[in-house]
Amino acid sequence: MKKFKIFLLLGLAFILGIDKINAECDNKTQLEINTASSNVTMNYNINTVVLDRNGKEHPEISPSDVETGELSEYLKSDKITIKIENITDKIYVVFQNLDEKINKEYHYRDLKDGTITYEVPDNKKIRNYKLIIYSDVSDCLNQELRIIDLKTPMYNENSSYAYCINNNSYYCQKYITTEIGNDESIYNDYLESQNNGVQNNATGSEKTSNKLLLNIGIVTVIVLIIVIVFVIYKKNKNKFKQNIGGM
Repeated sequence: MKKFKIFLLLGLAFILGIDKINAECDNKTQLEINTASSNVTMNYNINTVVLDRNGKEHPEISPSDVETGELSEYLKSDKITIKIENITDKIYVVFQNLDEKINKEYHYRDLKDGTITYEVPDNKKIRNYKLIIYSDVSDCLNQELRIIDLKTPMYNENSSYAYCINNNSYYCQKYITTEIGNDESIYNDYLESQNNGVQNNATGSEKTSNKLLLNIGIVTVIVLIIVIVFVIYKKNKNKFKQNIGGM
């Protein structure tokens, strides 16, 4: 009987303990961590930077002051930077890119002003990043609150080719986040569009030429009719005068 009472008391304590833990993450706390999570942002920026021939960045030099060329001391390059902001002491985040084996945890105490800055290694391919936001409040510790996905763009080599001059098509954009066809297929599409344009222009020119010839023909006929009428009139007038004179 004594053992039964002990087990009963332990069971009640366990149940009450669970209820207490569940009760600690109350509505107010849940609202606070949800609000903190919703304010977190993750975006990327593309900035042109100046590099020397050794690949060292020179932020003190403005890209507009650099003239590129084979003999130039400096080069200009685009850099993609991810910026994560508004992390507070109520949450922590895990930054991931599984393809590159990135899985790093950040807490507010580890950061400056709740901000994370990450430089993307290069712009040669499209990359997918994920930010998982968790509660860092002891009452609701480790509760997953939100996931943000971000795709960073790659440089599109097609944009530097002649067929992309004054071409606003997606395959001519400088940076893209969706894979496109190979260069050959795009170039063939471009040639086809150019040929269609030439044919349309030729058809238009032919129509204009035919219309001009028709107008010239109409004017010529009208002039001939006027001349014929005038000649007949003159001939009849002279004949009438001769008849009067003979009388």
